[in-house]
Amino acid sequence: MKRFFSVAPLALAIATAPTMAQESTEDTLERMQQQLNSMQQQLNSAKDTGVRFNGFFSTGYARASNDAGYAGFTEESEVNDLSLFALQGTFDVTPKSQVVMQLVGRGVDDWEPQVEWAYLSHRPTNNLQVRAGKMRIPFFMYSDSLEVGYAQPWVRPPQSVYGPIAVTSYVGADASYNWNFDNSSLNANFFTGFTDEDGNSGDVQLRNIAGLNLTWTDYIWTFRGVAATAEATIDATRLGALAAQSGIQLPAGTTQLADGERGNFFGLGASYDDGSWQIIAEVTRVELDGKFADTDSAYLSVGHRFGSWTPYVATGWTESKDDDERTGAFIPGAVPESILNYQRNEYSVGTRWDITPGVAIKADVTHVRGLDKGFGNLNTAYMLTSDTDSTNVYTLKIDSAF
Repeated sequence: MKRFFSVAPLALAIATAPTMAQESTEDTLERMQQQLNSMQQQLNSAKDTGVRFNGFFSTGYARASNDAGYAGFTEESEVNDLSLFALQGTFDVTPKSQVVMQLVGRGVDDWEPQVEWAYLSHRPTNNLQVRAGKMRIPFFMYSDSLEVGYAQPWVRPPQSVYGPIAVTSYVGADASYNWNFDNSSLNANFFTGFTDEDGNSGDVQLRNIAGLNLTWTDYIWTFRGVAATAEATIDATRLGALAAQSGIQLPAGTTQLADGERGNFFGLGASYDDGSWQIIAEVTRVELDGKFADTDSAYLSVGHRFGSWTPYVATGWTESKDDDERTGAFIPGAVPESILNYQRNEYSVGTRWDITPGVAIKADVTHVRGLDKGFGNLNTAYMLTSDTDSTNVYTLKIDSAF
């Protein structure tokens, strides 16, 4: 910054040389010093306002070996599918209160800005924090950094665990309390609220959300557990639209998968990071009354840092567990309810290259198999008309944080 201020007066002096020729040297130096002081005061004033900005950016390309639609990718995927830009502002209201807002523009949505975070945070004590507004649902270890690719070792969060739960944000409140021990800490977070988002198959509404997650860490090992419950309404209109692409029209009302039914979510997570090895695992269970599939999911990821390079391998699994509850048909003899069942096994090999602080290039190859048991989480129109039981996804991505 000092270098900028030393060059700026020189540029100003050259630009105004004819006028300055008629002025005394002392007057010119005094006027330039006044301009410099004014600019410095403006910078100091901006710092004193308590306003801070940061953001993140991702772009890349992914292509699948067929149109099964794993993670939303097909043979015709575009750069926009992986592109997003986000800007987050933190505004200090008082020394203990802040307003946080995050805007995200995604290439797949024509870069239309959407508010992902907008909440008021207050810290009555150093250990207690309460927030209210729109926030991420804290179901997973990487919920808060769900779209911050730079904060993750992979090109995308493992879909076996992160895929079945399509809703990501909620409107409500939470309270966190942190206990600090000699070489570790324990954080308890209680959250409650509601959400209404566009899920994998259609509109998903969660009402009266209530949950608790506990996280313990000694800054090498981290263990996390979460339990949550809500009243769920799921209108799978998208499923009907996809079936229609295959020439199958679903009768009105047959795509209501849940109508105020009780749903529960349970998750366990663990990670180990000693600066060289990075091992991450999560196990989750989703339970919901009605036709919507109950699922068990898990993944394990192992990576090792070699300087700026971090190669990794990961494997994941997800399966619907209440298949016997879907024995009827949306259309008798045509579209069985079993299309909502699914099972997948995922295997990934990839690497991360931190080319400079704040910028990482990632490459990944993911093989998915075991798609012969229904296809409730994939491209329904394609799976209805094909005998595909596997797919491959190839990804090259750039992630940045600033």
